[in-house]
Amino acid sequence: MKRAFVKRLFSVALVTLMSLITVAQDLSGAWKGNIVVQTYSIPIVLNLQQDGEELTATLDSPDQQAFGIKATAKVKGEKLEVTVPEIGASYSGKIDGNTLDGTYSQMGFSVPLKLTREVAVAVDDNIEINDSLLSVFDNIQLKEVEVTAQRQLIKQEVDRIGYNIEADADSKTNNVLTMLRKVPMVSVDASDEIRVNGQTNFKIFRNGHPDPSLDRNAKDILKAMPASSVKRIEVITEPGAKYDAEGTTMILNIVMADNSTLKGVSGMASARADHMGALGGSLNMTTQLDKVVLSIDYGIHHDRGGGQNYESSMYNRYTESGAELLGNTAFDVDKVTVHFGDVSASWEPDTLNLLSWSLSGFAYNYDGNGINSNLMRDAAGQPLYSYGMGNYTKADSYNFDTRMDYQHRTRLKGETVTLSYMLSAFRNKNKDNSRYTDLVNMPVPYYGIDQNGKENFNEHTFQLDWTRPLAEKHTLETGAKYIYRLNRSHNMLDYLGIDDDTDMRYKHVTQVGAAYVSYTFHSGPWDARAGLRYEHSYLRATYPDGQQDAYDAHLNDWVPSASLRYQFNWSNSLKLSYAASINRPGISFLNPAVIESPTSRSYGNTDLGSVHYHSVSMTYMHVGPKFTFNVTPQFQFSNNGIGAVKWADGLVQVSTYANTLKTYSTTLSAFVQWMMLQKTNLMFNGSIGYNYYKSKELGLKNDRISGNFFANVTQFLPWKLQLSGFAGLWGGSVNDLYGYMGTVFFHGFSLQRSFLKEDRLTVQLQAIMPFSGKTMSVKQYLTQGDVTGWTRYEQTTRKFGIQVSYRFGSLKNSVKKADKTIENDDLIGSGKQSGGSGNSPVGGGMGGGN
Repeated sequence: MKRAFVKRLFSVALVTLMSLITVAQDLSGAWKGNIVVQTYSIPIVLNLQQDGEELTATLDSPDQQAFGIKATAKVKGEKLEVTVPEIGASYSGKIDGNTLDGTYSQMGFSVPLKLTREVAVAVDDNIEINDSLLSVFDNIQLKEVEVTAQRQLIKQEVDRIGYNIEADADSKTNNVLTMLRKVPMVSVDASDEIRVNGQTNFKIFRNGHPDPSLDRNAKDILKAMPASSVKRIEVITEPGAKYDAEGTTMILNIVMADNSTLKGVSGMASARADHMGALGGSLNMTTQLDKVVLSIDYGIHHDRGGGQNYESSMYNRYTESGAELLGNTAFDVDKVTVHFGDVSASWEPDTLNLLSWSLSGFAYNYDGNGINSNLMRDAAGQPLYSYGMGNYTKADSYNFDTRMDYQHRTRLKGETVTLSYMLSAFRNKNKDNSRYTDLVNMPVPYYGIDQNGKENFNEHTFQLDWTRPLAEKHTLETGAKYIYRLNRSHNMLDYLGIDDDTDMRYKHVTQVGAAYVSYTFHSGPWDARAGLRYEHSYLRATYPDGQQDAYDAHLNDWVPSASLRYQFNWSNSLKLSYAASINRPGISFLNPAVIESPTSRSYGNTDLGSVHYHSVSMTYMHVGPKFTFNVTPQFQFSNNGIGAVKWADGLVQVSTYANTLKTYSTTLSAFVQWMMLQKTNLMFNGSIGYNYYKSKELGLKNDRISGNFFANVTQFLPWKLQLSGFAGLWGGSVNDLYGYMGTVFFHGFSLQRSFLKEDRLTVQLQAIMPFSGKTMSVKQYLTQGDVTGWTRYEQTTRKFGIQVSYRFGSLKNSVKKADKTIENDDLIGSGKQSGGSGNSPVGGGMGGGN
């Protein structure tokens, strides 16, 4: 225990010292010393590089295999004052020629620390703190005084909150989806549905730009992506002016590891299986050839559908006639196969220029079948008609995108110019064959429907970004962007038994020109940012078969944003933010093709326009050695939202969309990370809110209070065992003008142990929903309109599985990425919207929400 304390206390000092900055004399060089506690001594090296009055620093702890930790500090008179907020430490030392003589303090302990300068070194000013050094502070004990602390893996900035995946030991053996359960404001339920702050309307980025391969079936792809290839995961709460105006107010940004040095080959291979027949595996490799760094990722997820099924039951009452519709559906997944791949490369000919390229994509194949029964009866309970239905569904799609970024750094530190290009392509084919059986008084003349659909999506994006520091405290960012987006769809409906088929082709072109400017100010405890973005959009829709007239529209949008943050001390901060955003309707909202069944009819609306959202929030955050939390009240509103419009045409339910929705929401959300005991850690996300929906044109309003929570507990056991458990609840929120969603509870456990040298082999056992039945169910209620009632969805979620992971090589580098690159975070009602959920035969019922 004494030795553990020594190492921990020692490493804190190391981190603190790296801040040494701004001195009158030239402090460049390698400053070496030892932290000594009782009989233990740990060497450290502080590397300093001075350029005029500017000083950069990194810290090395050779015994702990921790190198290149970035630092900052201030010189007051003849003394060097250093603080390290990440671990709550401080250092004060006197500068005397080639020595620094002072005292290091942390958690109530103080030890003398003297450093001696040797040789000058070069410092990479892009290196971030390596939390592997901080991990020795997890538990320290000295005599009868016990001091415990947890690694600070959470970092808040003016526009985001991040979780350091790379510094979490669990990332060496888990996939990205599993690690998401540790990220602030993020929850993953038993069916792998991803939510951010309890919502599904968010975007997933990779390295600061949208990754089309993650726009669909994100949960399957993230299962196949090894967490060891990820540096950190950020929740961007205020995207700001440099991001597209169209999009959601939340972005989940997955940042891959970057900026270090690698020799040789490193990576990780993993395989997993569960008792329901799902298999998966992934491979990640990184290598360096001269000045070129290459990274390759491949993952596969295959589900043979053994026991995985979806069931639903429904009850609808037609308000005017009193007629009732009862239905039951059972759907089995025959096969789901997802392949995901990514190749990234970077070339850095010198310290001022960087060229990076990537190619990524996925292929998705789905087969399923189901049976359905429906009964329509009058107000007296007498049958009007009934029928059964057999259904077969098949979907094949693939997506690929390629990006290239050229970044040039000028001689002015912090100034960069970035040119970017991205090509994204998506192809989708789906087939849905339905056959009606046991027909009694069937209200339609056909006995089945064969539906075939094709969608082709292509997007070209060109972008220029310029960042320039104006002075020590000021930074200006500006840029321009052009997007050309072409979406083609072809829908064919064959109504068996009659000559009334539908064949509609639809072409939708969107061109967006945008420019932005953003200003950032930093001085002492103050951080401020303000930005403005202008976008001009041209939309044109045509019908190649001439069935309808073409239409076009020009849209002009100004989108402001601002935030202000004050750091009271190393552990407490307060942030106030305002943000605006817009959403443009996607092809599924616009396409006028009519989809019919005996009980329903739906179609899009070509007259839809952009939706404008505004939000104001305030966040208080406390970072402590054992207890970290934040609390955020937020108010958001929109006056022209796109909402569903539903009515009854006799006994047929009809639906389309319109810009008639006014929405208001007030939310209080919180995140907690708590080291409850010496070897017990708790993470908690939760929120409670009030949502109000109103349409003056339809004469309807709907409001409701709802909440959600997600908790994750980790317990370290003897024999290198680690037990983790999670539980959560979501739902209860307003769906639209017509109803609300019920609540869902879920839970799961995992037990893992590592073997071999350096814990390279890890075996993990998993249990999902072991105690509350094998299904997860949710009920959706219709409370007003021409049709009321409910629909209950059930999905088989109980799973018992095993995962085996093996690390090889020594991962000390990854492909470098440009500081700026393309991010297209737009479109609602399109195939490119992520929301984190995969395809569900129950039509999104298990993944519903706001």
